[in-house]
Amino acid sequence: LGITKEDLNKALCYYEIVVGRGASGEENHFRELSQSQAEKGVEALIKATYGALFQYLVGRINASISGSDTTDGNVSNRGHGKSSNVGRKSRDSNKKEASIGILDIFGFESFEVNSFEQLCINYCNEALQQQFNRFVLRNEQEEYHREGISWSFIEFPENQDVLELIDSKGSGILNILHDQCRTPGASDKTFALSLYDKCSSHSRFEADSRQVAQQLFAVNHYAGSVEYNVEGFVEKNRDELPKEATDLLLSSKNEFVQTLAKILQPENTQPSAAGSSKSTRPGPSKGASNRPTVGIQFSSQLHSLRQKIDDTSPHYIRCLKPNNELVPNVFDSALI
Repeated sequence: LGITKEDLNKALCYYEIVVGRGASGEENHFRELSQSQAEKGVEALIKATYGALFQYLVGRINASISGSDTTDGNVSNRGHGKSSNVGRKSRDSNKKEASIGILDIFGFESFEVNSFEQLCINYCNEALQQQFNRFVLRNEQEEYHREGISWSFIEFPENQDVLELIDSKGSGILNILHDQCRTPGASDKTFALSLYDKCSSHSRFEADSRQVAQQLFAVNHYAGSVEYNVEGFVEKNRDELPKEATDLLLSSKNEFVQTLAKILQPENTQPSAAGSSKSTRPGPSKGASNRPTVGIQFSSQLHSLRQKIDDTSPHYIRCLKPNNELVPNVFDSALI
């Protein structure tokens, strides 16, 4: 990585407090992190570095196949995961050439314990299921009606209310979680209480006395009810990288590592004023409020994906899951 063992230890095991004001100057004090805090910092650094590498590769690939002359690696949009259409750009910048894209849709997930990851996956499936229903079923039937073709109308459930429960501004689960992550002292418990208060009247939301006591809630998805455990929701949604970790990568002697560190920098981060008092950890790092939370990023990317699909003529391939044991040559006829 182009960094020393000592610098790595300092960045992951200590946090700096800078105090002072005006002409008296500043004083730097270092405090040790607990083992749990240090381990979380290591995990955050690993995930962030992997994420930056993935974003870098996507940007380079998109630039290559679109005929871009960009070669410096910092080619991806700062939209955290936005992708480009596959296909080369026309020499005429005003003309958009044809493209082909492949989207692998993962299925709904419902495990014994479901967390933030399952909510995001099932939210994505809800959105893509709605798109499938509207395109394949409703649009086809409307075309039959326009052309006077006789057919038996197929009833299909509408799941717009589920999407609104999850991503509605102000009262949606992801937005409630986002607000909690921006509130000092927020925890999984305060998130759960806010969730019960704002969503309990929604027809697709469930939280009985047992679930409230255990900080659980259920969402009646298109594919059925899924119960979620709020433990870890706030921390996973924040996904904050300590400032010491990004500073460490920026100080690397490896130019590629420096490139990844620049990708990780939040937009519009301004340096703190001279003489101010600040603490970079264990609280949120400077500029963390400028970085959208994971759920908001996911929702934004999903809306962008849906818009991209709407601009195309999609064709669907139905994949059948032969069994729940994930073993070959076993076909469960009831499941199929």
